[in-house]
Amino acid sequence: MNISQDMYPSKLYVETTTRCNLRCSMCVKQVKGARIPEVDMSMEVFHKLEPAFPYIKTLLLNGIGEPLLAKKLVPMIRRARELMAPDAVISFQTNGMLLTFELAKKLVAAGLDRICISVDMVGEQGVFHGGEDVGRITHAFEYIRRASEAMERNVSVGVEFVIMRDNAASLPYSLKWAAEQGAEFALVTHMLPYGESMAEQELFNPNTEQSLAEYERWLAEAEERGLDLGRYFEVLWKVKKTEDEKRLVTFVNEHVKAALAKGIPMHLSNLMQWITDEKRTEQEWLVTIFEKARAVAAKYNVDITLPPISAAYERKCDFVEQGVAHITPDGEVHPCYFLWHEYSCFMDGDIKKVTPRTFGNVLTSSILKIWNSDEYRNFREQVLKYEYPYCTNCSVVPCVDVTGRNDPFEMDCYGTTVPCGHCLWCLGGVRCLL
Repeated sequence: MNISQDMYPSKLYVETTTRCNLRCSMCVKQVKGARIPEVDMSMEVFHKLEPAFPYIKTLLLNGIGEPLLAKKLVPMIRRARELMAPDAVISFQTNGMLLTFELAKKLVAAGLDRICISVDMVGEQGVFHGGEDVGRITHAFEYIRRASEAMERNVSVGVEFVIMRDNAASLPYSLKWAAEQGAEFALVTHMLPYGESMAEQELFNPNTEQSLAEYERWLAEAEERGLDLGRYFEVLWKVKKTEDEKRLVTFVNEHVKAALAKGIPMHLSNLMQWITDEKRTEQEWLVTIFEKARAVAAKYNVDITLPPISAAYERKCDFVEQGVAHITPDGEVHPCYFLWHEYSCFMDGDIKKVTPRTFGNVLTSSILKIWNSDEYRNFREQVLKYEYPYCTNCSVVPCVDVTGRNDPFEMDCYGTTVPCGHCLWCLGGVRCLL
């Protein structure tokens, strides 16, 4: 049986708080359109999740906020550890700034297994997260190490880096710094721009590998035929075309039709923007940075996860495939990080409004009953069919079906009722601690 359709969730993302001690400009909470109240999860809500604890493999106690601000974090870990299997993992992600040695000892003693510290860049000017100087998090690594020794329990420590144009070059050095602090693993992810001002920082190529390869082949063939693909949109709507211009339009239209017949999505204007000498140079630069990062990771024995440079053709929803459910502080059950909250982001040149998808509340229904409901099971089944369009590779993106600016998403142009065709997690660009 597919793990996503098992009787029990395999992993729970439990948002212990939505409050944070930082106000990072890149955070979803700081942009127009976010509707995320600042609240902590109560023990009443947490206790309602207990029927799932004996069966889950991982409990992740974080979401939009900073877990170290959650007043009940330690008792939550302690209670979960009592009910979860000995080899199940309890973890959370943090900016680390609020961690003290005393708190570290309490967390380790309660049963914490893994902690991931968010660091965006380390350089000569210091250590930064979301533009904030967080240099004192160096002590967080030390506190966890000392607490592990004192409690005689090993706690795995890692780091997360959000890769952007301004900080990409620092990744190898940042990784070396983290390894020297004791990091055992590193998660690197592209960013999801939450506003237009952040879009220029994005390095992720939204075109699939197959689309890029197909267009490169067209370029070579067109050059052999004496055609300039860059003029296609210039001449497409001309009433009177020259014979060469007619040949160009016919060439492109026939090749687009052939590509679509092979299941290769082609967003011509987007491909033209990304396949330029400047963009090729930038992508090669990023490849080199990732190669250096891998070398550093190998040298220091750090388990590193790097994102793809461009969108994956073989899409994959880690959340649904791994049987993850996401719980907000008020007890609402959601399927993934993408559909966890109400917010806006900037994708494909326009604002996209995301409406959360919920399947019930644990205060009024059992977590296991919600997980096994027909509605939730059908949702997971539809996601794993991967029959939705490649929205970022579509020539009419961003359409009203996916932007959600007029009405919440109901279905896409394929008639699919899951809003996954326009999700950067599914395309591999954005990664989360799992």
